[in-house]
Amino acid sequence: MSYQPPLEQFEFCQQQPELAYFDSAASCQVPQSVLTKLLDYYQHQHANVHRASYARGRAATQCYEQARRDCAQAIGATAAQVSFQASTTSTLNGLAQQLPVAWQAGDEILLSSAEHHANILPWQRLAAQHDLRLRFISLDRASGELGEWQHLLGPRTKVVSLTLASNITGTRFALEPILAAAQQQGAWTIVDAAQAVAHEQLAVTQLGADAVVFSAHKAYGVAGCAVLWLSQALLAASEPFTVGGGIVTGVTKSQANLVTGIHKFEAGTPNVGAAVAAASGLAWLQQQQQLGLHDYLQELRQQLWQQLQQRVWLTLLPTGKQHTPVIAFYSDEFQAHDIATWLDQHQIAVRAGHHCAQILLQDWQLPAVVRVSLAAYNTPAQIERLVAALDAGWQLFAE
Repeated sequence: MSYQPPLEQFEFCQQQPELAYFDSAASCQVPQSVLTKLLDYYQHQHANVHRASYARGRAATQCYEQARRDCAQAIGATAAQVSFQASTTSTLNGLAQQLPVAWQAGDEILLSSAEHHANILPWQRLAAQHDLRLRFISLDRASGELGEWQHLLGPRTKVVSLTLASNITGTRFALEPILAAAQQQGAWTIVDAAQAVAHEQLAVTQLGADAVVFSAHKAYGVAGCAVLWLSQALLAASEPFTVGGGIVTGVTKSQANLVTGIHKFEAGTPNVGAAVAAASGLAWLQQQQQLGLHDYLQELRQQLWQQLQQRVWLTLLPTGKQHTPVIAFYSDEFQAHDIATWLDQHQIAVRAGHHCAQILLQDWQLPAVVRVSLAAYNTPAQIERLVAALDAGWQLFAE
C-alpha cells in the first residue's frame, strides 16, 4: 500500500490514538485543514450574506459564492445549478413536495429496497397525500445488485429516486440505464449520492439525473450542509422548498415576486460556515484521491473481507461488482448490538442496527447487522485489531 493515511491531519488521531473509528458512512471525521478554514471564516469574514453594504458582509458573500463554485467544480457542474441545503434528508423532503408534477391518483414513484429512510419517507408522505403508488426495485440476495426493474417502469411512473450506493452493503449501483429509461418515459429522476461522494469522482451531468444530492459530513466536511445539483429543466420548473427572506424581488400584502435561478432554493440565512467547510472537505478529498486513497481503501476493505470470510460464525452481506469500502455482517450466535458493544470496549467504533434501511433488512429477513465503513484515517493495523477483538469475543462467549 503506497498511500499513507494522513493521521497527523486528524486531531482525534492525536487525542485518541487507540480509537479505531469505523463509522465514516455515518459521518466522517474532519481534517484539520477543513476546521482551520471553518474557523478562519468565522474569525475573519463572518456576516450575513448578500445585499450587504459593508465590507465584511461582502467578504462573507464572496466566501459563500466561492464555496458554491468550488463544490460545483468538484462534481463537474456549474455554480448556477448548485444549491446549499441543510441536509440530504431535508432536500429529499423538499424535492418530494415541490416537484413539478400534476399528480393523479395511481401515479407511481420508483424507488429501490436499498434506500435510506430519508429517500422513502418523503415519498410515502407524498403518496398518502395524492393516492400514489410506490414501487420498489428489489436487491438480489446473492449478488447485492439491483434486480429487474424494466417491468416497474411505465407511463404512470412520474418520479424515480434512487441511492447511488447502499449504506449497508456498499454496493455502487449502475443507475445510468435506469435513469435514462426513466427520462425517456418523462419521469423526473433523483439520485441520493450521500454514500458515494466520498468514494468516487462524481460527474453529476453524466449520471442522467435531474437532481443529485449529498451531505458534506459524509465527505470530510461538517454537518449542517448538503450540496444539491439540479438540471436546468428541474431548476426552471420547480418551486422553492421553503419561502422567506432572500428569495424575493418584491412583497406586498397579498403576494410576493420570487427570484429565479438557484438562489430561489436558499430562503433565510444560510449556513455559510458549513458551506465553506463543504468546499474545503471536497478539495481535501480530491487531493487524497490523487494520492491513491481510493485504491488504498479498497485494499483495506479486501483485507477485512478476506479475514471475516474465514470466520464461520459470521455471515457477510453481499456486495456488487463495484462497491464503497463498506462491509456489513451478522452472526446467528450473537446480536449485532452486542457485537458492537463488545468492540466498543476494545476502542473500536462500528455501527449496529438497521441503519435506516429497514426495508432491505426486512426483505432479507435480518433484524440487524454490524457495519464497518472505512475512511482515510483507517489502517491495516486497525483491521487486525478489529478481527482480533471479534475472535476474542467469540472465544469468550461461544463456550
